[in-house]
Amino acid sequence: MRYMKENKINNGLFQKGAVSIVLAVLLLSILLVIGLGISALMLQQIKLSGQSGRSVIAFYAADAGAERCLYNVRKGTGLCPSGDVFLDIPSTKYTVDYNGVDLIESTGTYRTTVRKLQVGW
Repeated sequence: MRYMKENKINNGLFQKGAVSIVLAVLLLSILLVIGLGISALMLQQIKLSGQSGRSVIAFYAADAGAERCLYNVRKGTGLCPSGDVFLDIPSTKYTVDYNGVDLIESTGTYRTTVRKLQVGW
């Protein structure tokens, strides 16, 4: 009889411990999923912020090409740089197309980012 009482007590304690372990594992799993979700969002934002920085450099490269061509057109030479012209920042270049009348199209490139700019008058 005494053995049965001890067995019931031990069995009850085991079941309570099992419930606690299951709840702890469930809680840790939820926290892990939340942490992984936040990490994925943060990595995406870091990637986007890097792209916006490259985008600005590529845009200003296109702007520099358009300004150079516009300067030459207003100066009277009408010559715009043909091909790529490298700037002070490595991996940065621009190409300019001038239609000879009233439209300049400049393309700036920085690494893999490309931005276009059109100037018309």
